[in-house]
Amino acid sequence: MAQLIHELVERIAARAPSSTALRHGAGRVSYAGLAAAMTAVAAALAGSGAGRDDRVACCLAACPESVALLLGVSSAGCAFVPLDPQLAPAQLCAQLRHSGARVLVAGAVQAAALAAGLADCPALRSVVVLGEGAATGARKPGARRFGPRAVGWNDWLAGAGRAAPAAGMPVLGALLYDPRSAEPAASALSQRNLVAGAASSARCVGLGAGDRILAALPLHTDYGLNTLLATLSAGATAWLGAPGDSAGLAALLERGELTGLWAAPATWEALAGASFGRGADCLRFLVSAGGSPERGALDALRRALLRTRIHLMYDVGDACRSTCLMPSQLDERPGSIGRAMPYSDWLVLRADGRECAPGETGELVQRGPLVTLGYWNDPGRSGAAFRQLPPLPGLALALAENGRWPGAGARKDMDGYLYLVDARSDTITTGGYRVRAREVEKVVVGTGLVAEAAAVGVAHPVLGQVIAVLATARPGARLDSAILFGACRARLPQHMLPAMVDVRRAPLPRARDGQIDRALLAGELAPLFAEAAP
Repeated sequence: MAQLIHELVERIAARAPSSTALRHGAGRVSYAGLAAAMTAVAAALAGSGAGRDDRVACCLAACPESVALLLGVSSAGCAFVPLDPQLAPAQLCAQLRHSGARVLVAGAVQAAALAAGLADCPALRSVVVLGEGAATGARKPGARRFGPRAVGWNDWLAGAGRAAPAAGMPVLGALLYDPRSAEPAASALSQRNLVAGAASSARCVGLGAGDRILAALPLHTDYGLNTLLATLSAGATAWLGAPGDSAGLAALLERGELTGLWAAPATWEALAGASFGRGADCLRFLVSAGGSPERGALDALRRALLRTRIHLMYDVGDACRSTCLMPSQLDERPGSIGRAMPYSDWLVLRADGRECAPGETGELVQRGPLVTLGYWNDPGRSGAAFRQLPPLPGLALALAENGRWPGAGARKDMDGYLYLVDARSDTITTGGYRVRAREVEKVVVGTGLVAEAAAVGVAHPVLGQVIAVLATARPGARLDSAILFGACRARLPQHMLPAMVDVRRAPLPRARDGQIDRALLAGELAPLFAEAAP
């Protein structure tokens, strides 16, 4: 069994070397070609002085080079740090500093934009530039705008020797940065997380070697990275370079060249009225990544794609791909977020650490190989969310197992289907978006109309959760729910708008630690959408 992600490709390359691993534009890369490319990248990294657990940042759109880099980083024993090329240079440089990346691989445009800020990244030793204008060195006059440490991609690969095997098993596999955070915040994933995550998704949707999967979600996101690795682990073909709009995606689907697709709920809502043409016969499955589309859109997809399995993957807090639900179960179990993904488990625990009985509400805890290492350079946040699980009876001397506490309450039915019942977590997952409660509260308080405010997640049968805002008026302010909602609508994007606003006369309830008791408020509001049509 593969233990490192590059071994997934090596196994397929040994068994079916001529099979197509990647499609990008008119080009194709075989599994043998991809294995050779990642070996060259690993050798170049070794030549750059990158060693076990060193971070290698990638600021590229999905392309064959970015995939070869991902796998070569693993082969060299390093950790992959995918960055969003669309971010502002200052934000990218902040993430580079925070990660302590030793090597940066970027497109020519991004490298030029970042050049001035890279002086503040003391750990960075090499900048590798891909694309036009990547010429470097005294022989090539384009070097200056990229800085003295820059080298072109082809020169970098050509100057490498033979790759030495990575010394020991790397601890770190990847750092994934949270785009919602104003300050750099990254989840740390181990190689075990990445390999098990690929196997989990591949098994969940039934990926096979004959599948052709569009990499529609960017590699700097958990879903995008997981989709690519799941595809490669199955020996299937990953189609890179997704169309930039729903019309282009619909045209690609109509041609019937894809057998599967992961996309955000908003994308499926945009495609709900599309004519799928040959895609209606060729699409074996689709995945709504991060929750369910709006119910009308979901029903339209089900009518148009009668032969296609639809998987709704839900997140719990920052834990992506936590559970999966088929739409037929959404009909039968309104409000459920499904069952745990393969090779993972979600426990519902009492305060004493024992498991709750079916139907009993308790603390939701994740266990298994999908539990990540924690938050990079943030021991306080990691300590709050990751801690040891109670030992199993009879195994008190076994090695302790870490679990993940996202700060959410839930109940589980007799068949293992989960239902969120409160919102102690700071993260609200609604319609595929993950929204920080404190970000909503900051905007609400910033209106100048309220004295205090709380944003909580309330279970919803289709959207997973919706946002509810509870507030008290600032002394002397004229305020009611309609006025406050209008102020929110003027300041918040659509996906962060509350579904309910309640202006209260009495102070908001407090927990023992003096903080607003969001769990109590969420419990009060739990029945609010229970009768909503599934």
